[in-house]
Amino acid sequence: MVLHLAGRGGVSVSPELQRRIEAKIAKMQRLVPKLIEARVVLATERYRHLAEVTLRAKRATFHVGGEASDFHAAVDQALAALSAQIRRKKERVTAKKPRPARARRRLPGAGSPAEPAAETPPEPPVVVRRTSAKPMSIEEAIDQLHLLADGLLVFRNARTRTVNVLRRRHDGTVELVEPAG
Repeated sequence: MVLHLAGRGGVSVSPELQRRIEAKIAKMQRLVPKLIEARVVLATERYRHLAEVTLRAKRATFHVGGEASDFHAAVDQALAALSAQIRRKKERVTAKKPRPARARRRLPGAGSPAEPAAETPPEPPVVVRRTSAKPMSIEEAIDQLHLLADGLLVFRNARTRTVNVLRRRHDGTVELVEPAG
């Protein structure tokens, strides 16, 4: 980090004040770890002592000013306002909702994990419906299917004693699903 310290309007910076400012700016590196540059400009206007502090970090620039009866108090006031500004910026960044991570699916025989993979669509929710498979003939099951609104009937075939499924298709035909074997 580079520190630029300057006095404007005939202000000379004493070595004691310079050491104090350097120590306080070094403490600012805890709040902003990727600090690139710090500029402190001291000036006087009549009876007021002004301190302007600008911090340049990797992705942000902070600028504040302080005004007091002496330079020590003006620098302290400016650095207090600067730490509050940094804290507000960090709170804004952490308050943002995180974006969902991209799901990467490895294909069988894929080379390296760095290759972009197609995102998998979210799985639809599974609806579980429990019914008792009543024994009936296929003709009785077709009659029962016409009474149902969802177009799906599970029944026990009276002739084969296996569980079968009748489904009404989109074209209006009825499909019978029997276990193989």
